[in-house]
This record gives sequence, C-alpha cells and structure tokens, in this order.
Amino acid sequence: MMQRSLILLLTFFFSSLANAQFGGGDKSTFKAVSEVTEIAPGETFKIALQLNHPDHWHSYYVNPGILGTSMKVDWALPDGFTASETIFTIPRAIETKAIGLDTVLYGYEGEVVFYYEITAPKELAPGKDVTISGKAGWQICDEGSCVQESGEISLVIKSADTTVPDAAGAAVFENPPIAKPADGWTFEVVEEEGSFSLTAIAPDGISIQEEGIYFFSSDQQVDSQSLQDAEVDGQMIIAYFDRNFGNEDLFIDKGPTLETMSGMLAYQTETGRAAVNVSIPLSANLDAADPPGVDKAPAPLVHLETVKATEEEIAAGAELYDVDAKLEIVLPGGIEEKKVTFGSSLFFVFIGGLLLNLMPCVFPVLGLKVMGFVAQAGEDEKKIKIHGLVFGLGLLVTMWILSAVIISLNLNWGEQLSNPVFLGAIIVLLFVMGLNLFGLFEIGTSLTGVGGELQGKKGYSGSFFSGVLTTLIATPCSGPFLGAVMGFALSQPKPIAFAVFTVFALGIASPYIVLSFFPALIKKLPRPGAWMESFKQIMAFLVFATVVFFLKSYLTLVGEEHFNYFLFALTLIGLGAYIYGRWGTPITSKTKRMVTGYALSGLMIFGGLTWAYSVSKKPKDGLAWQEWYPGVIELSRTKKRIVWVDYTADW
Repeated sequence: MMQRSLILLLTFFFSSLANAQFGGGDKSTFKAVSEVTEIAPGETFKIALQLNHPDHWHSYYVNPGILGTSMKVDWALPDGFTASETIFTIPRAIETKAIGLDTVLYGYEGEVVFYYEITAPKELAPGKDVTISGKAGWQICDEGSCVQESGEISLVIKSADTTVPDAAGAAVFENPPIAKPADGWTFEVVEEEGSFSLTAIAPDGISIQEEGIYFFSSDQQVDSQSLQDAEVDGQMIIAYFDRNFGNEDLFIDKGPTLETMSGMLAYQTETGRAAVNVSIPLSANLDAADPPGVDKAPAPLVHLETVKATEEEIAAGAELYDVDAKLEIVLPGGIEEKKVTFGSSLFFVFIGGLLLNLMPCVFPVLGLKVMGFVAQAGEDEKKIKIHGLVFGLGLLVTMWILSAVIISLNLNWGEQLSNPVFLGAIIVLLFVMGLNLFGLFEIGTSLTGVGGELQGKKGYSGSFFSGVLTTLIATPCSGPFLGAVMGFALSQPKPIAFAVFTVFALGIASPYIVLSFFPALIKKLPRPGAWMESFKQIMAFLVFATVVFFLKSYLTLVGEEHFNYFLFALTLIGLGAYIYGRWGTPITSKTKRMVTGYALSGLMIFGGLTWAYSVSKKPKDGLAWQEWYPGVIELSRTKKRIVWVDYTADW
C-alpha cells in the first residue's frame, strides 16, 4: 500500500503530461451503438461501446492485473430506465513492461467492444423519443505512459408497443465475444498452501483445445503475475494458478481472502476463443495430510444452481428481522460505537489540529515559528498579521493539494508518508534544516522558513514554507486520535471531505494566526536576545529527533541494506553542507569559495541526493523472494523450481 501510493501519484502526473502530448496525435476512436431502434415497456436491450486503440496501446479488464482503470460509464438515463454494470468481452493476458519490469496485465488491444444492458420501465408510453446518454471513461496505456480518455454517449430510440432491432448495428450484437453463463458446467476449486486447482467439466458438444486456457480472476484473489498451467482431458479442464500475496515491486496489493472464487475461464475451441463465467465456493484441500498411496474419494463437483427463498420463508424472516431498524454497533470491549457526523467531525478535527501542535513531529517546526514571532515583537503590527496569514495560507493550500490527491486517488490519510521517496525527501529536508539551525551553515530564511529575520519578501516566503512543511509532516501524527474522523471524511462526498480537511488545517494554524492578530500576546513573550541562538540550537536537536522518528518508518520501507546506504548518503549531504558553511562564506577568497565552497560542496550534496534517491526502494538481488510459510518448499519443488531459504534473526 505504501509504495502503491507513489506509483499512483506518478501515474497521475505522467498521465497528465502524456495526455497533453497525446492530444496532438492519434487517440482511441469511440462509438456507441444501440441494439434496437424501438423499445417496448419492460424490455431489455444492449448498448455496445466500440473502442479502437492506437497501435501499441491497451485498455483494461475489470481486474487489470496491475495498476489500471477499466471502462466505466456515468449514465444519465430517463426516469425508470436502468443500466447494468459493464459486460466485459474476453480479455487477454498481455505481457508488457511497467516501470521497467516485465509484467502481465489483463486487457485489450486493437478493437474491443464493451456491452451494457438497458432495461425500460414497465410503464412506458409509446411513441416518444427516448435519449440514452452518459459519459464513458477509460484509461489506455503503453509501456511508457497512460492517458485518461472519455467519450460521450447519446442514442435516441423510440418507445413502442414492440421492440424493433436495429439492422444497421446487428453485427455488433450477434454472437458477442463475452463469457457465457455456466449452464451445464460443473466446477470445483481447491486451495492448498497458496495454490489453486480449478476443475471444470464442460457440457457435451463443446470441443476444448489443449492451448489457450486461462482463468481471469475478477475478485483479485489470483496472482496475475504467476504462471498458469492447465490440463485437458476430453470435457474436463484442470487449471492451476497461485494466490495473490501481493507484489511490492509492481505495487500490487495482497488480494482478499473470500469464501467464493469469481472470474472468467477462457478456453480455445475449433471455432475460436470462448469463455464461461465462474462463481463457486472455495474450499481447502482437507485430504492433503493423507499419507501417500491411500486412495481418496474424489471431492464432489459443485453444480451451479440458483436457490431462491420461497414467499413463506421471506414472510417468516420478516417477522424475525426488521430491515428498517437502525443498527447499533457494539465494539469488542462492549462499548457502543459513537457515529461520526459532519458536525462532530468538524469539531473533533479542529480540536485535533489544535492539539497536533504539541506532537513531537510538529512541535520543532512550529516552535521555531514562535521564535519568529519573538523576533517580530517590536515590528509593525501589520507585518506581523500578514506573516500569520501567510503561514496559515501555506498550510491551507498544501492541505488542499494533499487532500485533493488523496480523495481523487482513493488513498488513505497519511499514505504519502508511506512512500519511500516522499518520506526520504522529508528526512533529508529536516536533516538539512537541523544542520542549519545548529549553525553548521547559513542559507537564509527563504529556504528554511523558520527563525531568524522574518522581514520583506524572504520573510513572507519563509512563513509560507513553514505552513507547507507543517502540513507535510503532520499527517503521521494525526492518525492516533483522528483516525475515525479521517475515515469518515474520506467516505463522504468531495465537498464534505474538503470541508473537514480545511477545518483540520485551520485547527493547526489557529494559535499562530491568533498570536499574529493580538500583538499584545507576542509582547508577553521573552525579548529577543542572545538566548535565541541557544534556543535555535536546542530546537535543532528536536528536529534531529523528528528525523530519527521518520527513519524508523523508512527502515521498514526499504530494508536494512538500502537503509544503511541512505544513512551514508545523509552523511555525504551533511559533509557537503559543512564544506559550504566553512568555505562558502564571503570572507573566503573568491577562488576557494567557488571551487571548494560551491563546486565541491554542491557535488557532494548532489551525489548524496542521487544516492539517497537510488536506494529509496526495496533492494533487488536477482531472486524472487517471498514470505515463507509451511509447505511452500514442497509446493515449489512440484513446479521444478530452485528454492533458496534465507534464515535471519533480528535481535
């Protein structure tokens, strides 16, 4: 999850760039076609969305296999009309490269059609024009970038006493390449130590070829990157594939563990590709522990059938269960859960933002902001107010940007700090800021934004930057006592979520805005003097403590080896900062200042930053490591794989 947020952010960024560039070249062609020209009351008809990709581009199945967004439609239908979910045609397992790695995705190339079933209301007056409209959205990608595309749907049909097919588009709806219902099929799926075996028996009359068998999971329980194998014996197919335990390198989350397995089983016949829908109970292999040589009775195959409750059963259930009753959630400790509302969330999030100023990862930055107020004690009151407002504006704008990214990409609050590149950048920034506060070098307030002389343009930009930095490092501290409120905010419509995040930012900024608007309070602070230099150096240690706080999380993201390299990179950056502070001052001769103070220190800092960035991920050692669990060695041997076992101890 932590690394997934990075790739989503990068995908969002590069997709925007690609979209700007892609707009001048070829795009996907999009066309909506109706199955009918006239529709009778209560009847159902299909709409086909025809998509033609540019060369070397692809779109995605409902389960993309890797990161990707499949076809979705925001319908605007007449009253009483309803639309089904997307009916996907049979996808392909496409081998490609993503972020420089070999990957397998589930999707489509060339021409593809997506289907929707539209049902008319039973009360439909004849002889009227009915407009079926909506906006389709989908993502296409090649090996280097992704583009978000869209198309408008506007089809006019007539209401009538009988349904009339549209002969012009009949070919699109005749024998569509979609998965067929499982009528006549029997299925059984068994899981044993992380691997599945799916047995399917086709009805008579279906000729199944040896090649082309593939199971496309729709519930993401299956590892899309694992090799699939299959056996065919007459009408019986046995397919083998692995469970989805996640893939950090490709930013694939671990799949759910469900009681059923759903998807599409594709196979090859003499006339072409075909598929059948699969949705069956999932069971473990209870006979796996039986000794070799013992004959085991085959497990019964599960026949797909729909069991509906009778009217008598529904009536009996209605007497026992009130579907309109408001449920009261009781926590495991026996305490009734208090529901978070919009009003209560605004109150708690403001108080939480206010108290956040005392948390260890925020206090050092804001403590230095107070010192800035001390330095301003004898200045123009108007300037002091502007500094307070600019600080609040920096905090608010950054919160808006951060919340916009989180809401639009459906991320979790604080997830950006689970990204090794983002977290590493924050660590480097705080580390350099601590060195500056300690007096190792001086770069002015325009870069640090904390302490010192806060006047003029540099001072205002410094106040704004203080607000930006406060927002970026505040998110991990807000989790412990704002988790429920943040969860509520992210589950609400976007305007409500933005309101909650805005009030959260105002809660953080409120003490400093109040101080700036009441100069009498500032005058009660100690007067500026030599103590401020000592205070600044003490605050440097608190900033270093914040660095240590983040380093602990960074270690878990990148592993011990890359973490050690990152520490060496920090040391190199610190040495570059020292050289700059020692020989980059105006009192140093021009030649020594340019060569040593600027060039040498700049080279070291650039090298340290490059080194730090290069190790901001899990190390690659040429082996496909995965977490050990009982039986994985025996299971891998059956696949004729070489297995290395790495035993370690963390004392």
